[in-house]
Amino acid sequence: MNPVVRLCGLAVLALGTVATVVGLVLPWTLADNRHPDLVTIAGIAFLGPLLSGLCLAYGRTDPRRFRLIAGVAAVAGIAAALIAVGLVRLVSPAVGVAVGGPLTVAGAVCAALGWVLLAAGRPGLPPLTEPRPWLVAGLAAALLIVGAGFAIDWAREGRFVDATIAGKPPAGRDGGWPRSYAGTQLVGVHGGVAIVRGADGIRAIWLDSGETAWRYLRSDLPGEAAGLVDGAVVAVFGTVDGILVTGLDAATGQERFSRRYASGKIATVRAAGQIAVVSSAGVGAGDLLGINARDGSLRWRWTPARNGGPCDVTDLAATAETVAVAMRCRAEGVDDMAVGLTASGAEERWSWHAIQRTNPELRVFASENGFVTVTGVPHRAVYMDAVTGSVGARHDAAGALAVPSGTTLIYAEPSGDRAHLTAVDMRTGGVKWEVGLPGLGSYQPVAGAAADGHAYVLWRSPDGALRLIGADSENGAATDDRRISCTTRCPETSVSTASGRAVVATREEKSTTLSLTAT
Repeated sequence: MNPVVRLCGLAVLALGTVATVVGLVLPWTLADNRHPDLVTIAGIAFLGPLLSGLCLAYGRTDPRRFRLIAGVAAVAGIAAALIAVGLVRLVSPAVGVAVGGPLTVAGAVCAALGWVLLAAGRPGLPPLTEPRPWLVAGLAAALLIVGAGFAIDWAREGRFVDATIAGKPPAGRDGGWPRSYAGTQLVGVHGGVAIVRGADGIRAIWLDSGETAWRYLRSDLPGEAAGLVDGAVVAVFGTVDGILVTGLDAATGQERFSRRYASGKIATVRAAGQIAVVSSAGVGAGDLLGINARDGSLRWRWTPARNGGPCDVTDLAATAETVAVAMRCRAEGVDDMAVGLTASGAEERWSWHAIQRTNPELRVFASENGFVTVTGVPHRAVYMDAVTGSVGARHDAAGALAVPSGTTLIYAEPSGDRAHLTAVDMRTGGVKWEVGLPGLGSYQPVAGAAADGHAYVLWRSPDGALRLIGADSENGAATDDRRISCTTRCPETSVSTASGRAVVATREEKSTTLSLTAT
């Protein structure tokens, strides 16, 4: 058995030596591909590969002292590993830990383990004609490679991530709403969970119980934005030189991908079929990225610019085939415009220029096969085909707040005499229905959402009280009317809905806690 142990030791030592050399050659940081200084590299190389080679050569000349020589080499390997560990820990998580440092640590540890095995076995190797010892050595090397791979992955990502996946959905409905959660954004509703983004990552909340279904939290990078795309939560975290984008299955929390991209600070994530459109907003928004929500591959990059100057992105909407970008360009005067891009490759399909160039800035809403742009004061709405950009019907916006629902745009209009909801067919501009909302004379609409035939609008009174009004998207029939608990004015509010369930989120200014209420 001892010759087999010795053979395993040689295999492990060889793997560790190669891994150490490769780790020293590869970058140790992701942001700028940096390496340790030359003195440190030389020290690790001497304590690891070079000293191992010298010890092997000396051990062949004096076999009686081989165990002592092996002990010295093992201690030197551990010292090299400790030096590498110290350097890896100094790498800022925002810069990104590249594979070089962890691979060097793993290589030095493997080399030290190889020397321990060599010292434990007696001199000599098994005969070359006996396959079993070589199979044992190969299996040991394979297991070591797998273990080292997991260790390297933990050193680069795993130690910063606190993640769980969803278990069995709870029985019954007893959420005890409202409830408070760490977060700054209600991302959306998917199935039976509400998705919440905080500075530390993503949490999914069971709507029936209010308990956490799954989570994906990071201790190293700040969360910037998130969106629901093709059944996945696409979460964006900021890094020193760009962003880290992680795709998580919305139902279970299982990770689909996690990749880094060069980009500025991100404000929004929108869905265009399987493509996550990642964009900044406001002045000097920078590039838009199109990322496949299934595997994280970068499908395209597009720069909002006209006439040699950058444009500000004021809004963004998408269908499965087209991404509409609303922009304000200033290279040659103020020009509010919308540009249609193919969702698959960001080729420009069409552009449309607004006649009115006054505040508020241009907004754009998506229907099933087209878009509606809203601009000017009073608001004017224009329908255009998603593929060709051909302009269709125009209409006066019938309310202060617009909520898209399929081919319908539902307007919420406050009024001291009669607050009401008005549904307008996007393609024709015709009114489909109008319903009054008694008891909301002094309220203002602040947020809304629609999906699966249900529309919800959140209204705020002058003293800060909130009421959620639900209506059937097809005929305006009332489906819900409830007061939302809010201890103060709750200046930041949002609504999301799916499968007939609505979730209202309220947040105090600059607070890191969201208060959720589910219907």
